[in-house]
Amino acid sequence: MTIDIKKIQKDMPLLDKYIYLNTAAASAMPQPVVDAMTSYIQKQASIGPYLPSFRQETYENIDIVREKSAVFIGAKKEEIAFVPNGSMAINFVSGGLQWEKGDEVIVLDTEMLSNYVPWLALKQQGVHFKVFKTNLNYMVDLEKLEKFITPKTKMIAFAHMSNASGALQPAKEICQLAKERNILTLINANQTVGLIPIDVKDLDCDFLLTSGRKWLRGPEGSGILYVREELIQALTPIMIGWGSTNWDYHNDDYSFVATAKRFEPGCPVIPSILGLGAAIDYANDIGIHAIHQQVRRLTTYLLEQLQSIEGMIIYGPQQVANRLSITPFNIEGISPDDVTNYLAQHGVIIEAGTFMANTIMERNNINKMARFSPHYFNTFKEIDDTISWIKELR
Repeated sequence: MTIDIKKIQKDMPLLDKYIYLNTAAASAMPQPVVDAMTSYIQKQASIGPYLPSFRQETYENIDIVREKSAVFIGAKKEEIAFVPNGSMAINFVSGGLQWEKGDEVIVLDTEMLSNYVPWLALKQQGVHFKVFKTNLNYMVDLEKLEKFITPKTKMIAFAHMSNASGALQPAKEICQLAKERNILTLINANQTVGLIPIDVKDLDCDFLLTSGRKWLRGPEGSGILYVREELIQALTPIMIGWGSTNWDYHNDDYSFVATAKRFEPGCPVIPSILGLGAAIDYANDIGIHAIHQQVRRLTTYLLEQLQSIEGMIIYGPQQVANRLSITPFNIEGISPDDVTNYLAQHGVIIEAGTFMANTIMERNNINKMARFSPHYFNTFKEIDDTISWIKELR
């Protein structure tokens, strides 16, 4: 399938002014996503939120988005909970499982704060927190991981793709290794859902999460938590509210609903959920395989062009096959902030920072890095223009 780049760019007003290369942080929403949200908000403003027919229509539409979300990642709709962000989804899992003293959790040394600290906090319950060191290419060596596992290992939690290295991990193989040893797996797919095809049944993971605002190009305040059906009852919600709970008032008791909706305690963030549904439609119209292939081409081209810049240091896997889009870098003698500010003056949006991936900063003996992360709406010309401005700064 060929991507109609002109149509896509028409749906992105910001491209009239900017070259946007920062989707790993958050993407610009296409116009149909904005329309889905504003249409609801405008209707709600004109008739109020609780006209019975409108309220029924709204919740029916939310259920449709739940089904779309499930199909998009190969799940059942009963396994899907809407969350406002990926961090909250991770906390629902880390805080909801029943831990025993001596249990072990393994995370990778390439994780950012939100998939590191919630597991670290379990040390207060006597859980052993173990950090697995990836290889020189920031990739998981499966043989070493197998030796790192012990009979006490209960969970392996990892980012499908690191936000500060761009390393695309062998998620299916990690999950298979864990499954053979009766170990749970959580995939932080914030950087891959909407970028590559995802099928939770094929991956055979137990939990998977993503925010909507990145590669799906949905709104802030939207996200998905997948919980394997067999584990829903075993995961106790850390929040209680009318949306997730059955209240037996006369017997002074309560129970949680049987589906993943038990992780939605209160009123849903309706505009964001409807926007998420429109974002999934938009991605489906383009085709996730076409998106993946286009970003793969852009990544290869970007890496080739960056290597022509004197003093360029690129972090992450050396083999392009092990990385996708996310390209962190520094230039000798120029601070990453100066690079991002100079590019911003020329209408190019990238980002500099630690990306809350302290272990990667320490590993490279740096305090900060800059980062490119092109998506399917970017072009080779935009990359050429950006490289020219960096060389001008250099």
